[in-house]
Amino acid sequence: MTSSWDMLWVLLVLLLMIGGIVMLLRFVGRRNRGWWVNRSLRSLGGLTLGANKSMQIVEWNNRIYVLGVGENVQLLESITDPEVVAALIAQYDHVEASRPAVPPWLKQWLNRGGANPGGSDAPKGGAEPNSFEQTLEKRLRELSERKQQVDRLLSDGKPADRTEEP
Repeated sequence: MTSSWDMLWVLLVLLLMIGGIVMLLRFVGRRNRGWWVNRSLRSLGGLTLGANKSMQIVEWNNRIYVLGVGENVQLLESITDPEVVAALIAQYDHVEASRPAVPPWLKQWLNRGGANPGGSDAPKGGAEPNSFEQTLEKRLRELSERKQQVDRLLSDGKPADRTEEP
């Protein structure tokens, strides 16, 4: 009987140690973010779109670039307006600073017995990324509409060119 309790105790201590190491690494990574990376180039995030395909958002020289990464890297959108860039970067930095060091699943697991004290923070924290995401989605939608306009103009011009050919 004591061997099963000892095994349970060892597993509990192991989980606590692993959790502590993960939290320490996240804390140190946040504090020393600029020491190991190039300060002029900063990745703001990415989204996996499929096998070997993703969309990355990068800040470089006070500009934001949205890149499509697959077999090659393609520029999808470039945000160069200094006011828009400053607003987006400020929102991103604010969200990153307010992001809790403890992952949400661990916080829920720790608070599973009582009321969720972090529940009131969730909508406030969720509103910040949504505005950034909404701005980004708006810019991407504008790019898509612009591309469709160009495609329509090109397709409208092709039949006229073909009728003139012998």
